[in-house]
Amino acid sequence: MFDKLGVVTNIWAERMAQGDRFVDLATQFGAHGFAYFEVRDGEYLRQSAFGKLVGQIEMAAKAYEPEQWQQICQAVWNQADGNPPIKQQHGDLFQQVETFISQISSLQLSYAISHSWLSPPVDLDADSAEIQTAKQLAYLLCPHAPRLRLVDPTSPLEIETDVARSNIDRYYHLSPHTTFAVENAIQPATEILDLIQGTGTVLTYDEANVYQPDGSVKDDLAAFWQQVEMADLTSVHFKQKIEAGVLTEVSDGWVDFGAILQRLHQDGYTGDLLLENTPSDDPLTDAVNSRDYLKGLLSLCEGDFTS
Repeated sequence: MFDKLGVVTNIWAERMAQGDRFVDLATQFGAHGFAYFEVRDGEYLRQSAFGKLVGQIEMAAKAYEPEQWQQICQAVWNQADGNPPIKQQHGDLFQQVETFISQISSLQLSYAISHSWLSPPVDLDADSAEIQTAKQLAYLLCPHAPRLRLVDPTSPLEIETDVARSNIDRYYHLSPHTTFAVENAIQPATEILDLIQGTGTVLTYDEANVYQPDGSVKDDLAAFWQQVEMADLTSVHFKQKIEAGVLTEVSDGWVDFGAILQRLHQDGYTGDLLLENTPSDDPLTDAVNSRDYLKGLLSLCEGDFTS
């Protein structure tokens, strides 16, 4: 199960604010056995050199039809020449991308953004264009298994179900095709799970988001685990929460990771597991300690299965 353990890259916010390069952090974590990375958009990213490259890619992507863009992405990953006019138009940019990819090609990257997908869009065309650009970036980061994840931290608790389903149906069918995921945030996970049924959309599950600041839960966890199928899940986020907030590493707290791991293991979960600790000055040590803690819990679970 831990061969697909990775991180959400916002755990690097402190290090990147101090000047660490995104690519160096990715390769450092990769060397320590973390192979899956969800590139989380945000201010920490956009203020970095890599974030500026992302912005340039987003602008360039608007010039190409979906099929052209997919061909470019595949050519870049193969370090082959693409369509000559395309290479001439953004040759320097794609050379920078090729250099980045050559350093992280053994790792698997996906992309994630904040987006009010549960609310009516103010401008339908602009809304679709934003998601299409995000899907193009997700495709560039991993053409063989592209994935885009949305999280909505701003929409009210009470939502218009028809609007939300219409949004995700529209997003899902935008090109290029990617695995398309949404995360439970403000709304109960059971409600999000109901929303995505039959849409082709999958769930990124974060049990820490179920907990209120006082430690109470806004969802029926037993009902969620009874309802969810492993095919509904593409990713599970691991972060620990206590009254003081989210911790810098996964350890004891409100979230029962032993129960989560037992259920995932028992039901044959095949997606990734992503650490989303609070950023610190030493995120690698935090991630390694988190992995050790989770491995210890899984060993206990496996002992229960065989006893």
